[in-house]
Amino acid sequence: MSAHQPAENTTPDPNSRPERPGATRRGVLAAFGGLGLGTAVAGFGTPAVAAADRSESAGLDPSCVLAPEQMEGPYYLDYRILRRDITEDRRGIGLLLDIVVVDASSCAPLKDIAVDIWHCDASGVYSSYTEYDNGELPPLDENGHAEPTDDTTWLRGVQLTDHRGVANFRSVVPGWYRGRTVHIHVKTITGGHREDGTWEGGHTSHTGQLYFPAEFNERLARTHPYSDNTVPRTTNEQDLLYTTGEEGPMTQLDLGRTPPWYPRETVRATVVLGIDPAATPPPEGLPEPTAR
Repeated sequence: MSAHQPAENTTPDPNSRPERPGATRRGVLAAFGGLGLGTAVAGFGTPAVAAADRSESAGLDPSCVLAPEQMEGPYYLDYRILRRDITEDRRGIGLLLDIVVVDASSCAPLKDIAVDIWHCDASGVYSSYTEYDNGELPPLDENGHAEPTDDTTWLRGVQLTDHRGVANFRSVVPGWYRGRTVHIHVKTITGGHREDGTWEGGHTSHTGQLYFPAEFNERLARTHPYSDNTVPRTTNEQDLLYTTGEEGPMTQLDLGRTPPWYPRETVRATVVLGIDPAATPPPEGLPEPTAR
């Protein structure tokens, strides 16, 4: 953990992030109008991310890469609840999440793709698994899935992409749990239909995970209620999935400012997912550790 930590109970600076490979996503974001990144709001105080993104991508045609497939993990449940705000009663730093889904072969936005996300709360606990609230890992079946312990549904939901390929969610920034860095799980579902408030049918065309910048995670760990989590924190560079094949940086979130009508302690995050809408992800499984 960095020696330069902010004071307790301060909001992590969403614009404090290391340089990393990202010209592809920046070009796409510029082409899609930035999705509102860079909107001024009192209290954040640092230059907008989007200005640098636009300058770096100026004169470049946006191109896309196929987002890496990553395991869905033991906590996935096929609830598919159609809702934008998945927060329910969870506490934490507010999160406005924009997921841009594009065709990896053409970079064209994909409309009406169902985007399914799920993640833990600030204390590292997933809904439907609240009996495991002290860093304990649940028993897994032969497919690497854990049997749920209850019927809670917070921090799970589905949204359809609009004509720009964008699905919007409102949530809270997740915390961490044993062996994993801060992350959000995501699936894209091609086809299907609405039915009683859920999305039914279709086929999964991508399964992946989204990550936060390392410096943001360090500040998050010193911010209430995340600072109450006593489970040892795994960093991005210590996380097996983040470091496998250098895949983590490919789906690292770009953090920016929020519109002024949202609470100050809210972070806006954007990612571009290049997918093959006709693809079916391979069977999941933990990747083999690589020598480091």
